[in-house]
Amino acid sequence: MEHIAVFFVLLAAAAIVLGLLFFSFKLLKKIQQQEKQERGNQTAAYQLHPKLKKEQEQREKKQ
Repeated sequence: MEHIAVFFVLLAAAAIVLGLLFFSFKLLKKIQQQEKQERGNQTAAYQLHPKLKKEQEQREKKQ
């Protein structure tokens, strides 16, 4: 009887792990699609820090 109980506990644990893996991959795919969509819609909506902007301008002048 104990062997059957241990078997069911291990089976339940394996099912939980597989379920968590499934949901984590599902969530990962959803997040990746959202990030891809955000990157596609983004048209220079960010600003550089003033120091970085100066460095970038200096590099452009040297070239």
